[in-house]
Amino acid sequence: MAPSDIDPQFRQQIESKYSPVSRDDQEKLIDAMMSLMEYGRDRKQSLHSFLEQVTRVIFRFFALDEVVIGLYDRKQKDYYIEVVFGYRNELTTEYKKLRYDHEDMVGQNTFPHINIGRISELNPVEGLPESERKLFNRPFMGSDARKTPDEFHEGDYIDVWMRDHQKNIIGWIEISRTRDGKLPPRITVMWVEFIASVCACVIHQRWMQEDRIRGSKADGQ
Repeated sequence: MAPSDIDPQFRQQIESKYSPVSRDDQEKLIDAMMSLMEYGRDRKQSLHSFLEQVTRVIFRFFALDEVVIGLYDRKQKDYYIEVVFGYRNELTTEYKKLRYDHEDMVGQNTFPHINIGRISELNPVEGLPESERKLFNRPFMGSDARKTPDEFHEGDYIDVWMRDHQKNIIGWIEISRTRDGKLPPRITVMWVEFIASVCACVIHQRWMQEDRIRGSKADGQ
């Protein structure tokens, strides 16, 4: 059948119904996820730039005004902050100085936490070390009693882990400061977990590429 044999009215109806232009928030979010994955596959874009895009998507769609993304340092064998979004410049500088070991990531001693998803956990401000309480945009309010369990206080944050194929933590997304002052809904946590999984795939692929390039250079010497 030639294209000219398709009824023009039928064509118009189908093209209108399945237009690639997003029509509601759900479609816009799905479109943003697809764009994010395409961006991650673009080797011309740096990993840092990709992770900055991730913070913008989280800010735009999930009413989360503070986002931090950290990575595993394969040379120093510890963890550091790569991207900070939504904090004052001086706090961003302080965040970039932080380093964590593996026990900080998984243990309950330094950062007491509550598991809230497949790869996420809530870190209430009550258990935050004194050394990190200065990293707030507003004065410390941890002494205020929680009126309801769903309050999201200054200093509360949620860590969402990025894991490689061996389940090792290779990075994380930290979210805090919801605009309504409440814990984010379950579906938001699940979406951020999905984004973290996408990030983990991109990071793992970038590291593999780095290793291949490094190996090629070594063979050529």
